[in-house]
Amino acid sequence: MSGTPHRAGQEELRIAQDKLASAVAEFEAHTAPDGSDTDKAQRSAIIAAANDILAAVKNPADQWMDVTAQTALMAANRLFWEWGAFDAMPRDGSAVSYKDLAVKVDVQAKLLSRVGGVLVSMGVLKQVDQDLITHTPRSLIFAEDNPVGLVYNLAWENGLVVYAQYPSYFETYGRKEPETLNHVPATFAYGHPEWNYYEMLEKNPERMHRFMRAMAPIEERMPISGIYDFGWAVTAAEADPTSERPLFVDVGGGRGHAIKAIRAEFPGLPIARFVLQDRQEVIEAGKALDDPDLRGIQRMVIDFHKSQPLQGAMIYWIRRCLHNYSDEVSTNVLRNIADAMAPDSRVLLQEDIMENPPNHMATMLDFMMMGFGGKQRTLQTWEGMLAGAGLQISSISKGKGPWRSLAVLECVKKV
Repeated sequence: MSGTPHRAGQEELRIAQDKLASAVAEFEAHTAPDGSDTDKAQRSAIIAAANDILAAVKNPADQWMDVTAQTALMAANRLFWEWGAFDAMPRDGSAVSYKDLAVKVDVQAKLLSRVGGVLVSMGVLKQVDQDLITHTPRSLIFAEDNPVGLVYNLAWENGLVVYAQYPSYFETYGRKEPETLNHVPATFAYGHPEWNYYEMLEKNPERMHRFMRAMAPIEERMPISGIYDFGWAVTAAEADPTSERPLFVDVGGGRGHAIKAIRAEFPGLPIARFVLQDRQEVIEAGKALDDPDLRGIQRMVIDFHKSQPLQGAMIYWIRRCLHNYSDEVSTNVLRNIADAMAPDSRVLLQEDIMENPPNHMATMLDFMMMGFGGKQRTLQTWEGMLAGAGLQISSISKGKGPWRSLAVLECVKKV
């Protein structure tokens, strides 16, 4: 019996080695543009196989070292970023001494070298002499307000800081999911539990700027079009060209990026029958932009936590909003829409469907979303929540490649 775990580990290692060799061969044989969906999928396959090798080789008793190292790395990155040390280092690859860098950022040199030592040991910075360090591609992302670096820092602000307070939060509020807009772990962690997450951001303009800058490239990369076929809506619009019935209501649609993408793919959808709904400040910001592609749409100020004012639209579209909220809050939003629907109305939800069992990326996002009251959901969870709002799924359209978890759930009134 004592040899069984060892033999099992060897078998796992052999399988992981084969997977890695296959993934690397695919990557080398079919080169894709850097950053493309294909490139990301290939790199993810290599990383997954490499992680399988590490899991097979590492002693389970040593996993605390990985956690400690990654936690220290996040803290060291945050300190260098807050002190402006990444920005103060030469971008041309030339070296700088800790002593000179310490003067530039007003930090004690021996303290700076200890923090920098963590970054060097983890491959973020490169040390070329006893006291000289240089940038690497991994450190340059933290310079000059780079959105990638800002995303990393979201993992600190919305992740590690909040996670550290999870035990206290659940001790205070009970061992259950956050259910309301306020009194969520993130606002609890920062000492303002009575606020909701977005109120907290609004009261800190600098943090709001970082959040918006970080989220923009993420949202831009996630596809909107190319998943759901709106051909039936084009046919319906062409069959009744004089109809004034709202065709497409974008609930919580921001500045209209979804409307732009969908109309670019289906130009037969009449622009005058699109309605963009959001909060007052968002609607005003969109008007000020005066996007030529959105001229002709109707704009409407709403609070989607209250009754839906637009009755009987053909399509109510909600994209990546409900994952920000609890089941209870999301069900209420959907119920408001269901109450406004005509018998032939459809609700289209563009959201992630979490696999079961989930992958590590989905669980990481879900764990972070819990901090401000949100949730990544499996299909079963979506079905249960929709049923609670009087809706049922009539079709599911899924994305492709790295976006295969992103789907459009077409929903109708429950019969």
